[in-house]
Amino acid sequence: MRQTFARLGDSPLGPAVLGIAYFASALLSLVMTRGAHGIAAIWPPSGILLATLLVVPRHAVWRFAMAAIIASFAANLLAGSGFCVSIGFTAANGLEAMVATLLLRRRSGARVSFINPSGLSAFFVASLIASLVSALAATCISPRLNGEFLLSWFSTVWLGMLLVTPLLLAAFELSLSTRRRVSGRDAINLSGIVLLTVIAASFTFYQTQYPMLFVPMMVIVIAVLRGGMLGGIISMMVVAVLGSLALFWGSGPIFLIRASSDTRLLFFQFYLLSLFVSSLPMATLLAARDRLRVNLSERIRLLDQAEAAAHIGHWRVNSIDQTIFWSPEVFRMHGLPEGKPPALEQAIDLYHQDDRQGVSEVIALALAEGQPFAFEARIVRPDGSVRYVATQGERDYSSTDDAIGLFGLIRDVTEQIEAQQVLKESRDAANRSAAAAMLLASTDVLTGLANRRRIIEYLDDTLTGNETGKAALSVILFDIDHFKAVNDRYGHDIGDDVIKRVASSANGCLRNTDLIGRYGGEEFVIILPKTDREVALQIAERVRASIEASWDDGQPKVTVSLGIASTRDGDTCDVILKRADIALYEAKHAGRNRLRLAS
Repeated sequence: MRQTFARLGDSPLGPAVLGIAYFASALLSLVMTRGAHGIAAIWPPSGILLATLLVVPRHAVWRFAMAAIIASFAANLLAGSGFCVSIGFTAANGLEAMVATLLLRRRSGARVSFINPSGLSAFFVASLIASLVSALAATCISPRLNGEFLLSWFSTVWLGMLLVTPLLLAAFELSLSTRRRVSGRDAINLSGIVLLTVIAASFTFYQTQYPMLFVPMMVIVIAVLRGGMLGGIISMMVVAVLGSLALFWGSGPIFLIRASSDTRLLFFQFYLLSLFVSSLPMATLLAARDRLRVNLSERIRLLDQAEAAAHIGHWRVNSIDQTIFWSPEVFRMHGLPEGKPPALEQAIDLYHQDDRQGVSEVIALALAEGQPFAFEARIVRPDGSVRYVATQGERDYSSTDDAIGLFGLIRDVTEQIEAQQVLKESRDAANRSAAAAMLLASTDVLTGLANRRRIIEYLDDTLTGNETGKAALSVILFDIDHFKAVNDRYGHDIGDDVIKRVASSANGCLRNTDLIGRYGGEEFVIILPKTDREVALQIAERVRASIEASWDDGQPKVTVSLGIASTRDGDTCDVILKRADIALYEAKHAGRNRLRLAS
């Protein structure tokens, strides 16, 4: 839009077009003049020039102003005004446009907007000040300096700005905008407004039997409602033109006023001003309402897009009738088509049956006490699929701070929950794998007992934690007698079976607190925490006897020799195992299948 106006300002045809339009409208107004001092009912050139100066670039304002000054001077001369008077009136008309332009552009820095009350008020005040300045200047130049001339000039120029400038600005907007085009429906609507206004104005101004001056106001209101700002301005312009023509021809209800022609003119001008003050603000408010509606619709659209992208919806519950509102994303979460939300009880029934009671209690408590709340639950869609949602809410208040219900957000956390479940399963699997790896690293593959590494670690930890004065720790070290002969005679497979049988028999003789492990080959270690030498001897004998009595088809009978050692102050793992090993060899040298206690 700004680029279009810039091209218009830089074009050499722009000032020429303005000059021709200004000259034609000024000459027509002067010809139609009905006042005592040659003052027309409306001075459209003022509105034409002001509208042009408000839309062209700042650097082109003076070129357009000069074109209007030349046209004004020529129109005044051609209408019969003297040279000096024409110069003075031209200066007064140029002054009004420049003052209004400076005031409006200083305030907005851009084009004037009539779609908000502040813009309309600014235009109203700026045009009023400019018209007053122009009237004072023209009065000083006029051959007859009096208040009647001042008032006539002021009202004529001001009406020209008030009626013509908004119309032209709207026309510029429609003709030069690259974003909006007038549709066929809009054209038909505006044509209907013009036709209705022509009929109403003709009926009002071209008969004297009935004073129907209120009819145009009714039509202008209809025009505003149907056509907005543009429709209202066009309707007012039609009323002004037809009323001015009736005033020129001497017909209409205005002539029922028994007063001078100047008084009738002032009355007509006041009548037009009343139409403007009554209708244009309403058009501005309607335009502002439409703009707010568009902005609100756009914000709602963007909110819906954001909610869809984030899988977040919002809802409200009315505390009086318990009706609910859902945003579009809430419908999508529930797998339902957009439309009327279900009742509150039906909405709660959409939750999983295991979560339904908890959700109902939370909502009931929030409605009763107004406390903020948050919960996670599952909803079941019509197709049977389950979605996990996180909901939070709080009491909703009206503009008067009266509680009117609940407002909250609902977020689809299905992917998050599923990711957490996958992560938990992965973590559990990793823990199981780690535990299996740890077990494998500390377990003898053949017997399933603790291996040498595990035995050493456990014995070190137990000795470290054994406090002075507590019960002693004992160790039993034993191996299978003549095991090499078993392997040589029966083979290694039978030898492995014998080792497993010995391990099982020995393990069955132990307490839950004891640990048995394969120390290497056919050698085993039993660790007896908090066990003195007497009890250790009893357990060792039980193990020896159990192994000797064990039997399995296809396997030879075997015996074991055992060495027992109990801890002394300062014993380490190596020390106590060494003493148990010495005791074991003493048992072997004594004839095997027996036990010996380390000294």
